[in-house]
Amino acid sequence: MNKNLCAGVSSFFILLFLFSLACAADKLRTGFGTLSGTHMVLYVAKEFGLYEKYDVTAEIVGHIPGAKALVPLLSGDAQVSHAAGPPFVSGTLAGNDVVIFLGLINTMPFCIVSHKDIAHPSQLKGKKLGVSTLGSSSDFSLRFGLKKLGIDPEREVTILALGDSAIRASAINNGMIHGGAFSMGETAVLRKFGHRVALDLSAAGIEYQATAAATTRTLLKKNRRALLNYSKAIIHGMSLMMSRKEETLKIMAKYLRIDNREAVEAQYEENVNKLYARKPYPTLNGVKAILENLAVKDERARMANPERFVELSIVRQLDESGFIDALYK
Repeated sequence: MNKNLCAGVSSFFILLFLFSLACAADKLRTGFGTLSGTHMVLYVAKEFGLYEKYDVTAEIVGHIPGAKALVPLLSGDAQVSHAAGPPFVSGTLAGNDVVIFLGLINTMPFCIVSHKDIAHPSQLKGKKLGVSTLGSSSDFSLRFGLKKLGIDPEREVTILALGDSAIRASAINNGMIHGGAFSMGETAVLRKFGHRVALDLSAAGIEYQATAAATTRTLLKKNRRALLNYSKAIIHGMSLMMSRKEETLKIMAKYLRIDNREAVEAQYEENVNKLYARKPYPTLNGVKAILENLAVKDERARMANPERFVELSIVRQLDESGFIDALYK
């Protein structure tokens, strides 16, 4: 074999190797906050094979409680984290490398629910109230709502971090707590047990980054393609949740470990039909609301520009290309 032929063969295999690397699926590990219907799109995308469809190998590494949502991003244990906006905003404010690139739920989807024995919201003073985790959307919404009711969340109530929605629902039913912030679906179920809605925050139309997907700016610069393809899978998953309801309900029941169809369907109706943003741009006004709350204790938040905390270009690219609109035709 002459030298030219050898060189040609070698070049071919080198190009083939480089091409295979370019075509290989990007690997991402992703975590999420409290186990609830809010984050079921991650599993829907998995069950419908959407990660593979968009050349992403996504490993869902489990749920990471509220305020700790930032930890796996900074440690490198996960490349994407789905959770409430506050921990990501707080992390960026503190100088950490984190940015929100998807805004899945951009409103405050909670009700302040009081125990059936509480006749008036003012009677919540001095009582124990429950949230999923400190720093979560339920925690933020509870504190926000209590202020609207004229109750100081720092001094006039005790806020307990109890975990998943099923645990909090059991706690209020058993009288362990006298209220808390619950999703609309959870509230509908609790009302059947006689508990009362002290304040419906979901009806107020308040922009708030309730559920976001965040990554690091380092990864965004290094491998934008992976995050773009991941976003395709998530956005496509949200559209299929709407068009393939029965399959979605089975997936939700499986991962939420709920065998009550009514309870699963309540979470489906809340998230899929009411809350999920069809075009999930992060909400600048929602980030501003978080900053205003943080400014009470952190002067840095008062002067911060909301644009510093989000990356809009991923969703904008998918929007302007027609990708999102095509999913709903």
